[in-house]
Amino acid sequence: MQLKKINALVDLELRVGDLMSAVTAAHVAYLARFNGEAMDKTYAAAMVMLVMLTLVLSMGLRVYEQPLGERPVSQYLRIAASWAGSFIALMVMGYLLKVGDVYSRGWVLLTLPLGLVGFALVRLIALVALRRLRKRGEGIARCLLVGATDSGLHMLEQARANPALGMDITGYVKTSYDHGVPDGVPKVGSLLELEDILLRGEWDEVLLALPVSANRAITYAMDRMEQHVVTVKFVPDLLGRQLINHQMEDCGGVPIVTLRSSPLEGHAWLVKNVEDRLLAAAILFMISPIMVLLAIGVKLSSPGPVLYRQPRVGLDGKEFEMLKFRSMPVDMEKSGKVAWGGAQNKTTTRFGKFIRQTSLDELPQFLNVLRGDMSIVGPRPERPMFVEQFKGEIDGYMHKHLVKAGITGWAQVNGWRGDTDLTRRIEHDLYYINHWSLAFDLRIIFLTIFKGFVHSEKQTSSRTGAVASVATTADPQVAEEAR
Repeated sequence: MQLKKINALVDLELRVGDLMSAVTAAHVAYLARFNGEAMDKTYAAAMVMLVMLTLVLSMGLRVYEQPLGERPVSQYLRIAASWAGSFIALMVMGYLLKVGDVYSRGWVLLTLPLGLVGFALVRLIALVALRRLRKRGEGIARCLLVGATDSGLHMLEQARANPALGMDITGYVKTSYDHGVPDGVPKVGSLLELEDILLRGEWDEVLLALPVSANRAITYAMDRMEQHVVTVKFVPDLLGRQLINHQMEDCGGVPIVTLRSSPLEGHAWLVKNVEDRLLAAAILFMISPIMVLLAIGVKLSSPGPVLYRQPRVGLDGKEFEMLKFRSMPVDMEKSGKVAWGGAQNKTTTRFGKFIRQTSLDELPQFLNVLRGDMSIVGPRPERPMFVEQFKGEIDGYMHKHLVKAGITGWAQVNGWRGDTDLTRRIEHDLYYINHWSLAFDLRIIFLTIFKGFVHSEKQTSSRTGAVASVATTADPQVAEEAR
């Protein structure tokens, strides 16, 4: 069976299956709640609205744009977020229209998990069927690799390690830009013989793995393929370069490859900002009594201001004042020397030690989120003097500033916080930026609740790879910790 046909069938199965799962969940929940009675018009209208909202949100979250075989869990999280978001929107509408009392809470609470189970089953069935087809050799593109550059060899490794990609590289064309020889792939000729090679008709796709600077070789190869019906994919030799939110665009008929940009543009920027402001306002409302008690504790523990304002670098490399509850005496480090990390060796008040170990000193940063300086989820910000140093020592360090700094992040929930390997932390930050989605944000927030507050010894004892540097400043009041 042809690859395109299989992909189309899988996409159709997912869309129809999700629709049926939503409708079935609503009906089963109604039958269970009302002892087998037929669904009346009031609930039918709510069900239709729920399905429509889910379809709209699924388009916004690009649920079906991501191939199932490559990231099944990621796709499921997106449809789950669409489903949950639809329920929230429906409840808000019910409250505003004053019709919330018409509907049974039991029906709502049962429909939500039933739908999530249905979406999971739909993807499980599709994934099993897809893998069985791939094992039988169906739906796999026969690929011809032109060029054994670093990117070409890496592409070969990925195709072999991930059968779900549906790519089988069965031939290799030698070029003058090669960095090695593909293991286990027969050489079928050189670049000058490409036209004769394509006449064999043995390949569905051509992977053109050449450096961007090899414009003559690229043009020559494209000219040779003009007379052949074959899918051509360009695999630029850009390994070692940090590609952030890279994508292909058409600008007036001119193809443009974006190598680095923020993922938070257009509707994504709006979604992220709405998410931050709503959650920050809700969280501040809930924790306001705790913050009052913490403020009193800071004030009674030592003289000085309750809040500490520290310059940090955030979105677009611009500075802002990050707020924290003060945990150190105001006269610490009068020499003006500020060390990166080493938080466990710094002098704190007795109360300050408690709020630092539990991350309660970070709570005022929700005010930064409301002001628009920070986001709830994002890379942790550093102080200006350390940014100047680290940007020349750690590859891709400045790319973290393509998004707002966050209170928590993917690095933090994976244990890379405090005095840990800064290089590994940046790797996690860049992974977050490259894979940002509303569902990913909610996942990180959920994980933070369980393991993002208290510093474990494992997280703070190792500094392998981190830069233990000292910077100077004229203001002794900025001697607060830089974590």
